Amino acid sequence: MLLVFIPHPALDKTVVLPHFEVGRTFRTTDMRQQAGGKGYNFARALRCLGGQCVVAGPLAGHIGHMVRDLAEAEGIASDPVWIAGQTRVCLDIVDAGNGVITEVYENGPRIDADDWARIAAHVAQAALRCCNARASALAVCGGFLPGAPPHALRDIVAAAHTAGIPAWLDTYGPQLAGALALNPELVKINQHEAADLVEHAADTPADALRAAQTLQQRGAQAVIITLGKLGAVGVGAQGQTVGWAAPNTGGMFPVGSGDSLFAGLAWGLEQGWPLRDALRLGIAAGAANTLQPGAALFERAQVEALLARIQPLSV
Repeated sequence: MLLVFIPHPALDKTVVLPHFEVGRTFRTTDMRQQAGGKGYNFARALRCLGGQCVVAGPLAGHIGHMVRDLAEAEGIASDPVWIAGQTRVCLDIVDAGNGVITEVYENGPRIDADDWARIAAHVAQAALRCCNARASALAVCGGFLPGAPPHALRDIVAAAHTAGIPAWLDTYGPQLAGALALNPELVKINQHEAADLVEHAADTPADALRAAQTLQQRGAQAVIITLGKLGAVGVGAQGQTVGWAAPNTGGMFPVGSGDSLFAGLAWGLEQGWPLRDALRLGIAAGAANTLQPGAALFERAQVEALLARIQPLSV
């Protein structure tokens, strides 16, 4: 079982429209809404693979209650800390004619130092409870609310280590650079986020691997960098390199694929698999996610069918 911290939750809505055009009026019955933000997508994908978790994070207002209720209706346990304001809404508009996705994402409520202190204390207590319940790790999924302090991620990683559990990070922004000194056990980011951190391009497998090694030198124990349709590469805690090419599924729905990949990676690590094998499962889960609208709504059978098609990625 994993503890998942989601710093910036959302109510996610996905609308599929034929031949979407700006400036027109559309009516649709094909609208899906889910508990969203990267952490809830991760939790949903983890459940598809057979894992369990508890999601902790800040929720606000009636939208926050909707998010909690939608998650619990799916069997995802929530342990929220309530703050003032309103949880954000994120809208994905999928053009069924050409597969182009238009994303409209709100920002959540701005927090202050007192808000963050309550959030951090809540997560620290949740980590201690999960440690007593033999939790495998604390996974951090997504960026932080407006107003979160620069040390926010350091606080969460420190809480995990105080509780005696590893910190697995899928996050970005200024908080990540400062948290590397605490030696998080796993960092998974995409090539754009990696490029921002190391200040050089990470779009090719070779450049991404070089970026992963740089981040390891800065403190991360293992690093995985995703490359979209190309796949992912990385470096393990003992310096071993890994890389898998993503299979071409023809899928039109990439939203949530990075979260699904992280869930597959985490599930494999939780089972005690080597990083290489866990990443291969993550690649299959991310690819399976593209086959239907809505984040992390794939079936385990889809993942298993895709596993056989995954080949090593040359660096």
